[in-house]
Amino acid sequence: MVLPMEFAMPASSSPPSSRHRIAILASPVGRLLQCRDCKLTFVFPDEAYYGRIAKQFEPHLCHPSIRTPGRWRTDSRFVIVRYEGKVPAMASCAKCERKFFTPTTLSRDAIGAEEYLGHKFDLHACAEIAEKHP
Repeated sequence: MVLPMEFAMPASSSPPSSRHRIAILASPVGRLLQCRDCKLTFVFPDEAYYGRIAKQFEPHLCHPSIRTPGRWRTDSRFVIVRYEGKVPAMASCAKCERKFFTPTTLSRDAIGAEEYLGHKFDLHACAEIAEKHP
């Protein structure tokens, strides 16, 4: 029997209201695991096991946004591309491919780094990549 991903393996042992509903996303930058509610994201390399990556969600509580402070939390164009441990180090706009980097002052603050990257995403002027015609 095949179950939807959110029931396959809860990443948290806390009460159901704070459990992450994990989905596997395929994007131009690779595979990702992402909580459907709070949008917490981890890179899911091809050679990795689902359970090992899903455990990275455990220390984080799921806080679905009732009011979203920034559009990046629900914008599918905002993609975290690289992590240094559990801290997001680089994000990208999937539409214009602009990259955003975490400053070294936030290199040990996962929440602060994600907020910083999201703020930079909100501030950028997204321009579609111009097609080159021969």
